[in-house]
Amino acid sequence: MGSIVGVTRGTDKFASFKELLKLTNFDDTLLLEFKKSHKNKKDFRIIIKPNMMVYVNPKDHEVVVTDKELVEYLVDHVISLGFSDISVCEARNDVGRMLQNHTVDFVSQQIGYEPKGRYKIVDLSLESLPFTFLYKGKKGNIKKWKDKVGKSWKEADFRITFAKLKTHEHDWMTLAVKNVYGCFPPADKVAKYHIKSEVWIATSRLLRNFTVHFAFVDGWVASDGFQGYKIPNPKPLKMLFGGQDAVAVDTEIFKRAGLKPEKSKFLKATMEQLADGKLPGYEVKGDKKTMFKDLCDWDNIEDKTVETINVLEEVYVAWGFINLKPAAMSVDYELFPPKGWLNKFLVALSQKLYKLFNHFRWYRKLYERK
Repeated sequence: MGSIVGVTRGTDKFASFKELLKLTNFDDTLLLEFKKSHKNKKDFRIIIKPNMMVYVNPKDHEVVVTDKELVEYLVDHVISLGFSDISVCEARNDVGRMLQNHTVDFVSQQIGYEPKGRYKIVDLSLESLPFTFLYKGKKGNIKKWKDKVGKSWKEADFRITFAKLKTHEHDWMTLAVKNVYGCFPPADKVAKYHIKSEVWIATSRLLRNFTVHFAFVDGWVASDGFQGYKIPNPKPLKMLFGGQDAVAVDTEIFKRAGLKPEKSKFLKATMEQLADGKLPGYEVKGDKKTMFKDLCDWDNIEDKTVETINVLEEVYVAWGFINLKPAAMSVDYELFPPKGWLNKFLVALSQKLYKLFNHFRWYRKLYERK
């Protein structure tokens, strides 16, 4: 059958997460990798990648970033197993190029992370190293691609992706696999990985070269609808997902959302690099059948929207148009002031353009619920 995908649903998130750890044999997986490393526990390096850097506003931020209380619960659980070298990592993105204070350290503090000696907050952008990635070409031959990798991600013995359950117009959902993309150190991610290339291809190469040993997805409060990944649309699903295989975990979430995982460019590209291109088999433990639509009026991204966005994002101006509403309405510009006169001008322009476009039915329709 393959790996296990655990799904829990309840009323207490810590009890649900504790159950998820047991269902997915997390402890056994971690201890097996530790045994294979032939290291002491104090030298065994564990790194956790939550979703943080979409944070631009204190209001409703819990809807779009990984629940930091669950991340710290995981850290404390790992410590209870005798490990001490634990990092929580992120990397910078284009928002930080335009706005002041949008660094991993500052954002993590705003979200509420409190290491207190238990773990380190790591900014992968500050420890960027050149790296030659090996990847499988279209004919199955091994090719080389030069890019960057964060030192802590590269040297970790056990890597965990801890994503937030959200919709995304690029691939219907952004989950455990897409979350790993945020590990790339370069801050100019739009130009580098979206416009000049394809983000799912870069992500699949990162996963091929640096194994992710476990995946969790926080769906306790999820976010749906157009741009649900950055515009909070709270959906209290009270569900958590996890497993050793990130692709299997994402596949099950696609199914619970009523989507076809075979359509996902991220999952397809990743499996082309890691296997034969086919989605993995797996066994579901815990909640075996609850669909999101059983719990709320869940709103997926329409297929035609995803297809259109994938074409438009090749043009930088179109990227700005796509993100007009969040730029105008979602950012706390007192907390994250624009850098320099040009970005101040662009912020003011986006606010005016949003007011203008919001008069048109075709624009408002993007954000309307089906």
